[in-house]
Amino acid sequence: MASWCIRRGDERVLEPSVGDGVFVGAVDLAARGRGLDGADITGVEIAVDTYMGIVGQGLLPPDKAILSDFLAVQPFPVDVVIGNPPYVRLRHLPTADASRARTAAARVLGKPMEPDGSVWMPFVLHAAEFLAPGGRLALVLPYDATYVRYARPLWRYLADNFRSVKVIRIHERVFPDILQEVILLLADGRGGWTHEIDFEAFATPAHLAGDEAIGRGSVNVDRVVDGDRAFVEALLPTALVELMREKVMPGTDEVRKSVSFNIGYVSGDKKFFHPGNETIKRYALPTESLVGAVTSSRLARQNGIRTSGLPAESVSRLFLPPAGDDELTAGERKYIRWGVETGVSNRYKCRVRNPWYVTPDVRRPALLLPVFADRPVLLINDAGLTASNSLLVGTVRSGNAEAFAAAWYTTLTLLEVELRVHSLGGGVMIFIPGEAGSIRVAKANVDAGHLEKVEALVKEDHVDEAYRLGDQPVLTGALGLTSAETALVAEGVSTLRYWRSSRPKGSGLVEDVPEDEALLEGADQAVDEGVDAHVEVRH
Repeated sequence: MASWCIRRGDERVLEPSVGDGVFVGAVDLAARGRGLDGADITGVEIAVDTYMGIVGQGLLPPDKAILSDFLAVQPFPVDVVIGNPPYVRLRHLPTADASRARTAAARVLGKPMEPDGSVWMPFVLHAAEFLAPGGRLALVLPYDATYVRYARPLWRYLADNFRSVKVIRIHERVFPDILQEVILLLADGRGGWTHEIDFEAFATPAHLAGDEAIGRGSVNVDRVVDGDRAFVEALLPTALVELMREKVMPGTDEVRKSVSFNIGYVSGDKKFFHPGNETIKRYALPTESLVGAVTSSRLARQNGIRTSGLPAESVSRLFLPPAGDDELTAGERKYIRWGVETGVSNRYKCRVRNPWYVTPDVRRPALLLPVFADRPVLLINDAGLTASNSLLVGTVRSGNAEAFAAAWYTTLTLLEVELRVHSLGGGVMIFIPGEAGSIRVAKANVDAGHLEKVEALVKEDHVDEAYRLGDQPVLTGALGLTSAETALVAEGVSTLRYWRSSRPKGSGLVEDVPEDEALLEGADQAVDEGVDAHVEVRH
């Protein structure tokens, strides 16, 4: 990054969050490597102890070190801004700091920044205000920046104000101690404009240093601003992108055309609202107030593709009593009083509803889809169960559940999942209704016996094979793909799985990625305990 930035001997450089000074040192080294005496560097640091260390160790002279929140520093002209801004959600900042960040972003964008964003984005926008005409940015940003909604205006701003914009993605995890994938943003020629973002992909930082790219291409900025996962598609072979455009798109529909997915219910307290057998007996809770429910996405493996195949011990019972007090049994009243005495009624999801003990949005959907999975086992809900927000609940709008499931289980669906659904740190995919609805599924009629074969493979935990089973009747049959084109789709799945599973240094490259059960369990537990998945977990 420093080598890219430093081009002359008189360039003014700004590091907006100096920290331990790695960028300051790299810039100085790059300048001396070009036969220069050093670089004119100014650094900003918010932490007093760190600032004192920077000055005390001679990393920067006192007149070039600024003790301040960068977002409070008035712009002065520089030629280069280089660094790694903090990745902190605005809602987690002190009120005054969050307000300053929003003000900085709004000043540059000309409109308010979305409130669920992170402070790195105001950093980028404020940094651009310092740049003289022709200046450039070199920043390390979270990979989330390529797809989160709140960042879309940033990409428009960059394209409208820089002659060239480049995004670099590295497979090997740059920060091995945390589950945060990053990109490098290189924006050059302040005052210019572009309609494309250059994209380069590298296996490791060493390959980046040697300019040995796995792939290079460009992304239309309009697609990024419109919310397309254009940076993911850019990782695919050109032949596959053309195949998707010319043959797959015409023969597929978005899931939302036939199935409406929503998040499952949020009870607010898993233990209270899903009483065990002993609790049910103790309080004589009536059967009419106990609804069969699936509360863990991990239970959908090795049990087939129908809820009727789930073992009894894996099906919970949701306590869903009548809303009217006069309709409650004596046992229900006693159990509800116990919930008040133990503080359940004061939990956030409970105290904001009336009555607190009635869980809203309880549906008995036609289909269930795990929230956390990269090979999701779509379940036909023939047992009429409901589901917590560890799963998405699907209502069929046209056709029927079995026909949709038969068209779902193909390698193309796995590719669409990789293209449309984002992942948490560590590579675990998280399905939210909007992204699930954007997955494209083939318009195909498949023989009813096909699902029996799919189910047999899922029961043996051969989920990938279950998906491949649909390739012949759906991809080569309904869509008319050749065997080579079907293989190209499978290659795309492997490519995107590889990129989704960034690895620490020295772990080697991978061809396939098993689901991380520990991460799945932790995420599943967080949701089960009342986290609102589509608000809290997805970012």
